[in-house]
This record gives sequence, C-alpha cells and structure tokens, in this order.
Amino acid sequence: MISIRLQPETVATPDQPLDHLVACHRRIEERLDTLERAAAHLAGRRGEALAAIRNACAFLESSGAIHTRDEEESLFPRLPAQAEPLVRTLAAEHEEAERLYGILKDLVNRIEAGETLDAEYRSVVGPLVALYREHIRREDSELIDVSRAALTGEDLSAIAAEMRQRRGL
Repeated sequence: MISIRLQPETVATPDQPLDHLVACHRRIEERLDTLERAAAHLAGRRGEALAAIRNACAFLESSGAIHTRDEEESLFPRLPAQAEPLVRTLAAEHEEAERLYGILKDLVNRIEAGETLDAEYRSVVGPLVALYREHIRREDSELIDVSRAALTGEDLSAIAAEMRQRRGL
C-alpha cells in the first residue's frame, strides 16, 4: 500500500502559533512526498496510488488551506514594513501553488475517470512539490525568524486566538 509516512508529530498547538505553523509544514511535506511517490505507482498500482493521492489532497484542501489562511490573514498583516518584500514573495508563491494545485486536481479527477495521464501528472506534481519545498524552506528560515523577532506577546496571542477560531477550538 502506498501510504503517507507520518513522522512522530511535534506537539504544537495554535497556542504556540509559530511552532504550530512549522509543525504544519512538516505535515504538508509528508503529503507532498506522498503525491510524488504515487506518481511512480499510477501505472501498476493505480487504485492504491489514487487512494494515497486523494488522502494527501484531502489534507491539503483542509488543514493546508487553513494553514495558508493563518499566514495570510493573521501573520502577514502583523509583520513590520521591512518584511513586505518577503510577504509579497510568499503570497505570490501561495497563488502559484494554488494554480498548480488546481491543474493537479483536474488531472486527478480525469485519471479517476479512467484517462491515462501519468506523464501529465508527473509534469505537474514535480513543479508543485518543488515550489512547496522551496516555499516551506523560505518560511521556516526567513518568515519564522522575522516573526519571532518582530511580534509581541499580544500579537502572538491574537494570532493564536484567530487560529483556534478557524479550527473551531
């Protein structure tokens, strides 16, 4: 069975919003790995590959989408003006990831309907995974550092409250 290889989860709740975002990056990376690995199995183990792809996509569409909202609606607006170039870059990467993901989802739907689009799937999943990996690297190394230096306890508490609200906690 093609599965998501979950690493022992770092315990980080929305009460520690920056740590929570970093921990979520690890979970996103696991789903990206699944999308990538599944490409090699579309021909021989199509049902298993599609099940793994569906599970990874379900995570990205739920927790991944909430994660993006956490950044764009709660974190980015609270960063200082000096962070604006970084924020613009990250927001543009979010948009490009959404565009590529839309193409990927269309391909997955067509594959599920019986079309053989293995090469097309690989041609989209590769750039999507590469974009996400670089994006996550930039967020982990630059965004989190800027956030730790710039945000006050009050900012972090407000972000935590907004994150909890998005999750219904």
